[in-house]
Amino acid sequence: MPRGLAQPTQDLIAAAAALLADQHPATVRGICYQLFGRKLIPDMSKNSTAKVSRILVQARERGIIPWSHIVDETRPVRLRPSWHDPDRYMQTVARGYRKDRWADQPRRVLVVSEKGTVGGVLRPVTDRYGVPFAVYRGFGSATALHDLAERSMSDARLLVILYVGDHDPSGRFMSDVDLEQRIDRYHGVAYIERVAVDEGQIEQHGLLTFPAGDKTDDARHPWFVMHHGDTCCELDALSPNTLRDLVEDAILFHLDQDRWDRAEAVEAVEMTSLSDFIRSWPGVASA
Repeated sequence: MPRGLAQPTQDLIAAAAALLADQHPATVRGICYQLFGRKLIPDMSKNSTAKVSRILVQARERGIIPWSHIVDETRPVRLRPSWHDPDRYMQTVARGYRKDRWADQPRRVLVVSEKGTVGGVLRPVTDRYGVPFAVYRGFGSATALHDLAERSMSDARLLVILYVGDHDPSGRFMSDVDLEQRIDRYHGVAYIERVAVDEGQIEQHGLLTFPAGDKTDDARHPWFVMHHGDTCCELDALSPNTLRDLVEDAILFHLDQDRWDRAEAVEAVEMTSLSDFIRSWPGVASA
C-alpha cells in the first residue's frame, strides 16, 4: 500500500480491493453495501458513501484498484466511430463480427431497470448473450414507453422484459404495474418478469433493508405497504456476482439452447470466411 494514507483508509481500500477482485465490475454504492455488511463503515448515509467514493478515487488514481473495476453509467461520452484508414476499418470488422443468435429464437429478451448504473454491472452478461439493456428512470417518458411498445409489436415473437430494480415503492410499482399498463396503453404486448430484487432474495441472501416509512413521500408508498409490507431493499444490496447470475439464469430460461448452439456453429464458419476475405484486402495482411 502506498505511503501517505492513514491506516483506516488503507484498511478500507484493502477491503474494497479484495471485494472488487472477486465481484467486478461493481458500482460504488454496491461496494458500500458490501463494506457496511462487513461493519467496515458505520451506515449507508450520504457521509459514509461519499467517503467510500473519495477513497475509491484515491485507490484508482494510485493504481491500487483498476479503473475498470468500478462502473459509472451516468457520465457516458458518445463518439461517432472513425478509423485511420479503410485497412484499419476492415480489421475492426474482422474482430467485431457477431451473428445475431436471437434471430432464430422463439422469444426476444430485453433487460430493463430504473437504475442506469446497473447497466455496467450487467454488461458482462448482456454482452455475452447479445441482450439489450434499457434504462427507464422516473417512470420512463411517454416517448420511451411508446417506443418500447412499438418494439414489442415489431416482431411476432413475444418480447420478454427482465426487470431489475429496487424493492421499494417506486421500483416495485414500475415492474408490477406501470410498465405493463403503459405498454398496453400504447398497444404493445410484453411479458414482464421481475428478476431482482424481491422478498425471497432479501431473505435468502440476508440483504440489508430499510423501513418503507423512509419512503412516505413517495405517492406509491400506501400501495407498496399493502402489497409488499414494510421492508424495502436497494438493488445495490445484492452482490454484483449474484445479480449477474440471476440475470444470466433468467436469460437462459427463455433461450432455446439447441438453436443457440446451431447459430454459434454457423457464426464460426462465417467468421472463418470473413477472416479469409479480410486477409485478402490490400494492406490488411501487412498491417
